[in-house]
Amino acid sequence: YEPLEFKGMLFQRGSCAHVAEAAKLSRVEWADEELVSMDEKAREVAETTEADVVVSDTALAALLSLPHAYLRDVFVPFVVEEKPGDSSMRVIIDDQVVPPHSATPHMLNEMYYAQSARSDLTDPTCKLSLSESQTPSNATYTQWELNGQRLVIRYTVHAFSKSDGDAAVTFAAKVETQTNSVEAQLASIRGRNEEIVERERLAWWLAAYLRGSASHVRVAHVDTMGNVLRVSQHTASDVQVPPTRALSELLRDLAQLPKGKYVLVHRRHAWDATVFRAVDGVDKRKSEAVLDLRDELAPVEMADAEADVEGDYVPMAWHGMPGHVPYTYAPCDLEPFCSPPVTWNKPSRTRRKQKKRKAKQ
Repeated sequence: YEPLEFKGMLFQRGSCAHVAEAAKLSRVEWADEELVSMDEKAREVAETTEADVVVSDTALAALLSLPHAYLRDVFVPFVVEEKPGDSSMRVIIDDQVVPPHSATPHMLNEMYYAQSARSDLTDPTCKLSLSESQTPSNATYTQWELNGQRLVIRYTVHAFSKSDGDAAVTFAAKVETQTNSVEAQLASIRGRNEEIVERERLAWWLAAYLRGSASHVRVAHVDTMGNVLRVSQHTASDVQVPPTRALSELLRDLAQLPKGKYVLVHRRHAWDATVFRAVDGVDKRKSEAVLDLRDELAPVEMADAEADVEGDYVPMAWHGMPGHVPYTYAPCDLEPFCSPPVTWNKPSRTRRKQKKRKAKQ
């Protein structure tokens, strides 16, 4: 583990709203956030702090969860440029791009409801000013250090909570596709829901960690119709600090590249990632290692439902006995000697036998 150490607040601009409550996610207001590579303020604070890496929180989350992206396509564009008056390089990483052919119905729903949660779960009439400049959106620039590398991380404060001393709040959404079944509805009533996958866990941890110890992430758990099943709250202390050595080594490797524009690409079902450099006049027929962004970003008529089932399926959370292999059940001949499995809509066979014996007595 390489500690990601906070070094100071650099700059804030804009304002954010107060937290509100909503029973259904329906209103969506898309916030236009400037690319980090096009953000003049990000470049200004990078020059002041002599930063090695400039990145947004969402791009950093994509790189941190890269080892868990086996069933997903990942496209992260970045720029490598020379530091003024220095021979070393600086890496500026933009937000992850989702190519249309890689988007799945589940992924699109989650992106939509995450933005809807940000719109519906805030009260725009009650605002907290982060700076004197009143702009529609806000941005915070902070300085960090990771294994000797100086980082400038830009993030947005979605809202603040008065009940928690104006703590920063980040909104996210988790679409639970299995809630339409009777068994899943009964499980939800009893506090059993879909499993939280590692990619979600890392994103929520990073969102809370970057914004300070008092901040938290509010996750709107919604069904496929947009109804809010519940809103869970997560802090950085709820999750064990994830390993960051791979992230540190990746950032260091990117800084070794020559000046230019790049995109880091991970293909579904691949164990590695490839870095492509932007060049002009390449003949695809003469080279296999070519990434044509016109083909990658071409619109598609329908999202890939097959990939949705393969990569976005999430089982219900396991609540079995400690030490029991998750999602396994005892054979029929040994079941009377084993602990009964957790069932949501009917009693186990052993319990039914016990009830029959009591009824006979």
